[in-house]
Amino acid sequence: MKLARFRVNDWESYGVVEGDRVNVIQGDIFGEYRVTQASYPLARVKLLPPTRPTGFWAVGLNYAAHVAHQEGALDPERIRQESAIFRPWQKTVGCLIGHEDQVVLPADSDYVHYEGELVIVIGKPTRKVTPEEAPNFIFGYTIGNDISSEGSWSPDLSNWRKKCSDTFGPVGPWIETDIDPQNVDVITRLNGREGDRGSTSGMTYGCYEIVSGISQYVTLHPGDIILTGAPGAVEQLNPGDDVEIEIPEIGILRNSVVAE
Repeated sequence: MKLARFRVNDWESYGVVEGDRVNVIQGDIFGEYRVTQASYPLARVKLLPPTRPTGFWAVGLNYAAHVAHQEGALDPERIRQESAIFRPWQKTVGCLIGHEDQVVLPADSDYVHYEGELVIVIGKPTRKVTPEEAPNFIFGYTIGNDISSEGSWSPDLSNWRKKCSDTFGPVGPWIETDIDPQNVDVITRLNGREGDRGSTSGMTYGCYEIVSGISQYVTLHPGDIILTGAPGAVEQLNPGDDVEIEIPEIGILRNSVVAE
């Protein structure tokens, strides 16, 4: 089932996406709800980020192919050190944007790139669960683009602007609740040309291990989202670009790029 958060005129709701329409939901998607008779064409609604998370997590350097690419593009010693351990971190919820929103390149950033990723959506309060228990706490999955800036910002000691600048967190277009996350393709296109393709089967830490690992120290809450890593190569984004991330079992997340 595909669940979207959307706005029509000045009214926001959740809905079930079926074909080219979204059927309005009453209630809490993480609790009790019902699907109403009200329905809108998808073309008439504005798709919003699928949840309002309290936590926006990410796991870096989670694929061998991505590690190899980054070793060639950045400081290889730094990349080797960072990829040697389970390294979850947080993006700010303030950088979250939705499907077809614009990514704004900061005026003084000289190298910003895409990172297309599968995103975990948490469905229940999650604390100290095992990898075997983790699927019971996952609500579904969506698509994310971990927009990142290196270049002159690479020496920064934290990710505060490299990963968390406004608009650096596109997520959408909706949540898919019926998917096996262990072997899906993540495809990134830049201006219609495929720039990267990889399977989640290549993850170093799978989705269930990620949820379990974070939950040993931090309680995850319904609606929290976790980026699971880019599978391979990345490319620079420039004003005027259009970037698409596709996971066939979910859909396509599309965003345009503009200058500040």
